[in-house]
Amino acid sequence: MSDTPRSGDLDVVARLAASLRGRFRTVEDMTRSFIRAAIAQGVFRPGERIDPVLIGSTLGVSRMPIRVSLRLLEGEGLLTFHPYKGAIVAPMGVREVGEIYELRVLLESHLLENAMRELDARVLDGLNAIAADAESTDDRRLRLDRCDDFYRTLYAHAGRPRALARVTQLRRIVGRHLQVQCVEDRPVHLGLLPLLEAGDRPAARDWLSTHLTQVAVRIQRVVGDEH
Repeated sequence: MSDTPRSGDLDVVARLAASLRGRFRTVEDMTRSFIRAAIAQGVFRPGERIDPVLIGSTLGVSRMPIRVSLRLLEGEGLLTFHPYKGAIVAPMGVREVGEIYELRVLLESHLLENAMRELDARVLDGLNAIAADAESTDDRRLRLDRCDDFYRTLYAHAGRPRALARVTQLRRIVGRHLQVQCVEDRPVHLGLLPLLEAGDRPAARDWLSTHLTQVAVRIQRVVGDEH
């Protein structure tokens, strides 16, 4: 397997770098976001080595923020370290996907339950606006970004920052499959909105559990095909 990004991927790398400059408080934050986005968009694929020289030359950063970023991304589960190759995009198997989604069902059901106790008309209007924005685009990656915004906005009202941080971490681990393989082709969270508006917590939990389980099965099929 080649560790050098393909020519089309180099264009993606350049666009990612341009989109991130000036948006972050520290060089480490920018570097980490760049690597994370490159993994999510399939520039660096499972089992491939992360090239620090490419990152440094693309972003114009030194080795230190790259090293710090790689170690932090290892902690997120996106990378593993090989004694001879360095940082490698963590491979993912069918069982790992199943475990990730089992955790997501537990954590997100907890977040949803608590968030729904705090929803009001203003919050629901905001969620509807995000959903409408997702519906208005044919760009799958943009729809997935809006989907992230929807759940992040919803779960923020749960008042459980540690659980939310863990869910964000788990979603990032499978982000490549959500974006590159596009297993979520439409903003399915629209099915949740009527339940939120009705305040029906049991039905909303059931909907969420079913939805996440279905996504897990679809990602497992993709992962199985890759192996």
